[in-house]
Amino acid sequence: MKKLFLICAAALLAACSAQPETGYTVNITATGDLAQLPNDTLILKGGTDKYPFTDTAVLVNGKCTFKGETNTPTFYKLIFKGGDVEFGFTNFFLENARIDVTFDAAKPSNSTITGGGEIQAMVSQMRAKFKELSELYKLDSLSKTMNWATATQEEKRKSAEIFGKVSDGASEIEEAYISANPVSPYSLYKLKGKILRMSYEEIEAALLAYDTIPAYAENVMLKEYKEYAAFVKSRQTGNQAPDFVQNDPNGKPVKFSDIYSKNKLTMLDFWASWCRPCRAFNPELIKIYKKYHNKGFEILGVSLDNSHDAWVKGIKDDKLTWPQVSDLKDWDNEAGVMYNVSSVPYNVFVDQNGIIVGRGIGKKEVAAFIEEFLNK
Repeated sequence: MKKLFLICAAALLAACSAQPETGYTVNITATGDLAQLPNDTLILKGGTDKYPFTDTAVLVNGKCTFKGETNTPTFYKLIFKGGDVEFGFTNFFLENARIDVTFDAAKPSNSTITGGGEIQAMVSQMRAKFKELSELYKLDSLSKTMNWATATQEEKRKSAEIFGKVSDGASEIEEAYISANPVSPYSLYKLKGKILRMSYEEIEAALLAYDTIPAYAENVMLKEYKEYAAFVKSRQTGNQAPDFVQNDPNGKPVKFSDIYSKNKLTMLDFWASWCRPCRAFNPELIKIYKKYHNKGFEILGVSLDNSHDAWVKGIKDDKLTWPQVSDLKDWDNEAGVMYNVSSVPYNVFVDQNGIIVGRGIGKKEVAAFIEEFLNK
């Protein structure tokens, strides 16, 4: 009986020790002349813009290992850092699995990635398909020999057609995976390229399915998306308009609340001198302004220019007479960020109490919207 107990205990111990490790293991192997590497320290970088993650490891005899556990599977980069310059040479979708990366010191970008989780397997298939089709259509040769600046329209068309075939062929693998796995770390990652163009309702619907899955409870990408959704919601119709101060063309500070508090309806007109649709709509906007300005309607133009001269020239050439402001930060214009502006022209309408009463009104509906509001 005692012997049987010892055998069972030994078997239980062996079973416990054979359990797979949780988390990820990233094994790095550099081959060739290691003296050609920028340095011997590698950086693993991932996470999100708001919640970044970095880890470092030192190559010893051309080898090093990263170990950890991620609650946010997404693309991670391997980077060499020399001074203030970072050289990212490969990336992969990091899941809690083992992945091996091998590269030649003379050309780290020619990396070989094996292993990884289910999503990395799909990514590897995509990349292999892209390489196969690139070779089939001689894409590399075309890229090296074609001068886009001097190419004819027909040459450009053929080039775009070939690239489209290569890209579409690889994308079919991705699309099939997303179709089969609509709620997955990869589907969540792909939202990054769409979310800025989505309404609050669309974002909320896209994130809803993840809320019921425990594996996503600490996912920082999901957390960042939810914070962004809350931000978008706070800028919707019925909410208080965020106040801001920017300079007019003469350098004089203009406070938004000083304008909307004196008018029944104020339109924030986000535009730029380089924006052709904005400039094309300005003649119509001038007519609207002349018709409704004396009835309590005002416009505050907010330019997403980065050149003072170009901005002022645009105002002068288009004969715009309403107040204009800008911080000359291009797409990083603080008011643009504040109001979640992702394209121009774009408008936001605010009443005398500072409440957002409309936003993103189409060009053809602007006049009717103003007319209806002022005649309430």
